[in-house]
Amino acid sequence: MTDELQSPSLAEKSKNLAKFSWQLINYIHNNHDKVLYVEDELYKERMMTCRSCDKYKEVQNECAECGCYIPAKARIVLDSCPLNKWTVKDDDWEEKFSNMMEDMDSQNPEKPN
Repeated sequence: MTDELQSPSLAEKSKNLAKFSWQLINYIHNNHDKVLYVEDELYKERMMTCRSCDKYKEVQNECAECGCYIPAKARIVLDSCPLNKWTVKDDDWEEKFSNMMEDMDSQNPEKPN
């Protein structure tokens, strides 16, 4: 005879998700430089691409296509060029996210029930 495993109630699942979300937001807030930003080499590549584009507004340092301030846009790991001249690096994000989860687990060993 086997015991049927019971899932947490919807309220418990919600509570667990809220707790995880709060931990994730706090982690990103405290570690934004290592989880939200691309490496310096990729940042420089993106900046060079933008500066050589006919949509680049040099004085404002912004893109005429999307209106974004290029130094900020090029630094963000999940951002991309609206003209597809550079894209999100999924492998970079997946690695950063995996590292973030491991780091969060080591800082918060308590797991939801």
